[in-house]
Amino acid sequence: MKRRLNILCVIVMLVLGYSVIESAYYMGMGIGLGAKTGWEAAKEMKSPGKLEQHDDYRELANLKFITLIPHSLGGNVHELLCDSVYNTKTGEYVPVAHASMAVSMKTQEGLLSVVLSGLLSLVHLVAVVWSVVLFVKIIVAINRSDIFNWRNVRRLRRLGVLLAIGFGSSLLTGYMELWHLREVFALQHYDLALSDTVNITTFVISFTALIVAEIFAIGLKMKEEQDLTI
Repeated sequence: MKRRLNILCVIVMLVLGYSVIESAYYMGMGIGLGAKTGWEAAKEMKSPGKLEQHDDYRELANLKFITLIPHSLGGNVHELLCDSVYNTKTGEYVPVAHASMAVSMKTQEGLLSVVLSGLLSLVHLVAVVWSVVLFVKIIVAINRSDIFNWRNVRRLRRLGVLLAIGFGSSLLTGYMELWHLREVFALQHYDLALSDTVNITTFVISFTALIVAEIFAIGLKMKEEQDLTI
């Protein structure tokens, strides 16, 4: 039984670890591209090669990931499949409806929005890293057969709250980016929606951890009451 539990814990650990690496990667990439773009813009670019390289950095720094929702979800097939792509196997264009897109678009973001977005990204990263640390402590306690105690209840509660904070910060960052993008970018047959990077699975896991914590707490209270009556 403990082996099966350890396997499940390792799987969850890998998922949380991937979330940490992904958050750190995108945060680092954004900071690095922003710094490179600012540095290149401050330098005097006399040769065309330098100007072209600066444009490449600027396009990467303005990269946005969005989800697309067709206007005619309930319409006929021709309204739904409003675009086309070239099929290299048959040499023909086939009708499609795009679900997501990466676009390089300069958005008009004020200083307050930039600072708030950076703080939210930092909060998200810290919350996810702290969640991984708490989860590791819970796994260690389980392997030591030190499971049903108030220490693990507090850890599970903190884990649930931290995951909820991580999801909330990611959601707010996504909405801010979407709002700024909608001001300068629109497509004919699509509505712009939140990016797939905002994953509701984290929100579900956070409430699952809170539910398990309360189950542990109820069980411990019942055990304490039974010990007092004996």
